[in-house]
Amino acid sequence: MRFRLFLSILGGIIAIFMLDSCNVLEPYVKHYPPNKPFVYKTDVKVNGNTSKDSLQNITAELENQLDDSLQVRTSRKSLGEVINYPFGALIKHPSSFDSSSISKSIQFMKYYLNSIGYFTDTISFITTVDTAQNDQFRTHIAFDVKLGKQVKLDSVGYLLKDSTLQKITDQNKKDALIKKGVPFAQGIISAELDRLVTLYRNNGYLRFNRDDLFGLWDTLDVSLLQPNLDPFEQFQALEKLKVRRENPTANLEIRRHPLADSTKHWQYTIRNITLYPNHSLDTVGKTPHVSFVKGVKVIQYDYKFKPRIFPGYVYLKSDSLFRQRNYDRTINRFNGLDTWGAVNIEPFYNKGSDTVDFIIRLTPKKKYTFNTNFESSVNQSTILGSLFGVGITAGVQNRNFLKGANITNTNLRYGVELGNLNEKQFIQTRQVSLTHQIYFSRFLAPDIGFIKGIKERFRGNIRSVFSSSIGNTERYNLFNLVSVNGSWGYEFQRRYQRNNWLLNIKLPNIEYSNLTKLSGLNDLIVQNPSLANVFSDGFISSVVANFTLSGSDNTKMNRLFKVNIEQAGVLTGLIKNKFLDSNLYRYIKVDLELARLFTFGKTSLVLRGFAGVGYEFDFTADETKKYNLPFFKQYVAGGPSSMRAWQLRRLGPGSTVKSFTGVGSTPDRFGDVQIEANVEYRFPVAKPFGVPVNGALFTDIGNVWYLKNAPNRPAEEVFKFSRLPQDIAIGAGAGLRIDFSFFVIRFDYAYKIKDPSPSVEFSSYKNKFFAYPFFKGDQFQLGINYPFIF
Repeated sequence: MRFRLFLSILGGIIAIFMLDSCNVLEPYVKHYPPNKPFVYKTDVKVNGNTSKDSLQNITAELENQLDDSLQVRTSRKSLGEVINYPFGALIKHPSSFDSSSISKSIQFMKYYLNSIGYFTDTISFITTVDTAQNDQFRTHIAFDVKLGKQVKLDSVGYLLKDSTLQKITDQNKKDALIKKGVPFAQGIISAELDRLVTLYRNNGYLRFNRDDLFGLWDTLDVSLLQPNLDPFEQFQALEKLKVRRENPTANLEIRRHPLADSTKHWQYTIRNITLYPNHSLDTVGKTPHVSFVKGVKVIQYDYKFKPRIFPGYVYLKSDSLFRQRNYDRTINRFNGLDTWGAVNIEPFYNKGSDTVDFIIRLTPKKKYTFNTNFESSVNQSTILGSLFGVGITAGVQNRNFLKGANITNTNLRYGVELGNLNEKQFIQTRQVSLTHQIYFSRFLAPDIGFIKGIKERFRGNIRSVFSSSIGNTERYNLFNLVSVNGSWGYEFQRRYQRNNWLLNIKLPNIEYSNLTKLSGLNDLIVQNPSLANVFSDGFISSVVANFTLSGSDNTKMNRLFKVNIEQAGVLTGLIKNKFLDSNLYRYIKVDLELARLFTFGKTSLVLRGFAGVGYEFDFTADETKKYNLPFFKQYVAGGPSSMRAWQLRRLGPGSTVKSFTGVGSTPDRFGDVQIEANVEYRFPVAKPFGVPVNGALFTDIGNVWYLKNAPNRPAEEVFKFSRLPQDIAIGAGAGLRIDFSFFVIRFDYAYKIKDPSPSVEFSSYKNKFFAYPFFKGDQFQLGINYPFIF
């Protein structure tokens, strides 16, 4: 009964918010002017001979042209308003109806239609007032827009009255944005003028700007206005006029304005480049340090930077033609470094000459910054159930390591997991780690072969990274794990159209983990021998590549795609010695993640899919290491950012049924394969004290498995496609998110709809839908920030 009641309530909540988000129900109105017409609804309907997508886009843009007083905006409900107005949207303080706003809106809409090539449109409107709601005079304004023929370009010409400019223009006509047949639209013509200005500035015309160009056009053939007594030619002219009325066209010619100062349109060559890397107004009494490095004069009053680093950051080159792209790249390069807070590049024109000098002034940020961070979470220990974890991290950042504008981050973290007060040992886990990263702002590699070409082409997009860490994790009565890691790699970043590309390569990545088994774990291994293949230490020498693609097509959809590949031990394994034979892991691991965020007004939908697999090669020398990945590289499910109806590391592998404690138990659940899909619908709930509180309805589907058969390993723990329907776990629930802007506190409450791997006491519920009693199959999760990428 309790579970049926829960389903009814949950279904009602889903129905309410789905109806609310789709605006199916009529809006409520609060704080309206009584007995006076107010704007309750405004519609714009567009008809025309164009595609459905074009009509939708034009409709959306015309709605944006409406006068503010005709815009109807629904408000986010407070908790009290949700109770009093549960269904439908809420309109607060609607605008009084003023007929003059209609004429303003029509004028704005005509301006927009003209800007996209529609000059013969008609716009009409109808207003109706609904007085059925007592003292509410709800006014509905309906605009009816009939599009005429869209004017298309019939010819495009360029007349620059300068031989060099004309040559540059003609050589790049293939890149023109306006051509015969495209709409005579303001946006595309404006974009073409911007393209030309950029083109000229990339060819030395430093002082050329948008005001130097204008467009001359006509929408009527001049020959039709010339008197002609020949009846045959008169007939041809009239036929031509008829055709143009049916298919209106425009002729456009782009010209250059006459110049009062001829030097404005000279092609400028760069002469001198002077750079101040620690620019300050306080230079009185200080002796400047002057250096000349590869055409760049570096002047600094405090020797804080090595002069040799700057030519690699400056794309402007002395004795070369000015190019706007190099000017922009130089600014972006310095802004992309975290060493300087302000970048200013100023040109100085040499009188009577077509040469220009540039002065670059850089204002450094503080060299050192310190930070601390406190965190807490609800977690699951290996054998003792729900734990509360706390941790603190202290870090320092150096923004000018080795005087080379390199960045270093050093962080020390200490954390504990706490058990119950009545437990023998209150602190169940201690973890301390020290990490150190050095980000070199350039591509450090030998100047040989193709690498030299990559360094020149992509400098500014690649930086070198050295990472190191050491950590110790002590799990009460289970194990003590000491881990040491060091890696050298490269980070490649680039933005292409609306996408951000990030590629990380670690070559090599070295890890060593030493596991000291304590009495509790040794007892478990005796009772369950297969755990000996899971809990083992070892040495990893690998190559790691991570690729991330993120971006958005518009404000209503964000996307993210990630690929991680790690290959370990194949080449290192060719070296034969006792240490490597007994400690080296040899495996390949690949995982993919895809996420989408769709926004619908104030609500959103998040879809996420994850798939990962790791394979330990059969030629791994140590017999105990060849059956699965090292446990610190394996996949786990459950917890606040995975399968939320399960505690962390309490799901899987596969359809196994085992206790989490006692004889024959498996305290932590790991796997070499993971499949997971998550769907989350988010909606606003309230905004107490100005802090947004959002709700969420979600479902999680997935599990983890071993990939290979092993001694004493049950078959139901090993991945098989034929077993996938019965091995998949399903959970669903609801949650709240308190959004403090800089971080989000998340409360999730989930229920096990289908559990393929229950503990022995609940084995009768295995793979049965909705089998758990309500307070037996539920799980509360506390998390920081959103559970997935978005």
